[in-house]
Amino acid sequence: MSVRSLAPEDLQGCIRLYRDVFNAEPWNDEWTEERVTEYLTDFTNMPRFKGIVAVQGDAIQGFIFGSVKKWWQGDEFFINEMCVRTDKQRSGIGTSLMQYLEQVMKEEDVRNLALLTDRGMSAEFFYKKYGFEEISRIMFLAKDVK
Repeated sequence: MSVRSLAPEDLQGCIRLYRDVFNAEPWNDEWTEERVTEYLTDFTNMPRFKGIVAVQGDAIQGFIFGSVKKWWQGDEFFINEMCVRTDKQRSGIGTSLMQYLEQVMKEEDVRNLALLTDRGMSAEFFYKKYGFEEISRIMFLAKDVK
């Protein structure tokens, strides 16, 4: 398996992987190919977008999509999405992706990494294992308008 920066030809594999992973347990989302294509493509069009993929042969095993943004303390990389094949989770792919991301961000003088995740899910414990900390003073708010 190799970990590298996203190439344009990797996007379709990321789309299929995202749909397959998040339409299954424990999330049970209902992503269509069209909707997930729009969703992930929006990220790739962001200024300072970075994508990282784990590839075995020609198959995407996992990825991280995010972007660097300015912050008063220095540049911050916001992880919009991280996804690893369901049957390959807990096999080191997520660790490899995270290590590669940290290396690239250090080289680019990015100060920190940030993300949002569901409380109590395995992802929370994965991120905390790699040094992410919950910020108690921050509240995530949402409102339906339809």
